[in-house]
Amino acid sequence: MNLYERIGKNKISAVITDFYKRAFEDTFIGYFFFNKNREALTKSQIDFAIGMLGGPRKYSGQPLEKAHSEFTIRKAHFDRRQVIMREVMSEHKINKVDLEEWLLLEENLRRLIVTVVDACNHKKNGQHQVV
Repeated sequence: MNLYERIGKNKISAVITDFYKRAFEDTFIGYFFFNKNREALTKSQIDFAIGMLGGPRKYSGQPLEKAHSEFTIRKAHFDRRQVIMREVMSEHKINKVDLEEWLLLEENLRRLIVTVVDACNHKKNGQHQVV
């Protein structure tokens, strides 16, 4: 049984919906979502999460690296994202094993999303460069 089957579409949808409510309002990462359509983004990310967790693959958005390329996303931003995600999953009573497995899948996406690893190490065209 995969994560999608164990957690279920409704709970995955609820987690992603609540995550984006918080992310849009978060003082550390919320500015990334300025002038973004929360409803459309949430729907797209529900489709992405369902596919990532083993359900039907209906995500039709851009590849992650391209979708995030307009932003300067630092390690700390992604870390904050993971904290919010953990809190939301806990509040939705995702069991610990499933929570950790889901977060690990999210963690595996870090290299596609983070554009600044530290103050001197940036990514350009998918490659790290010291500046």
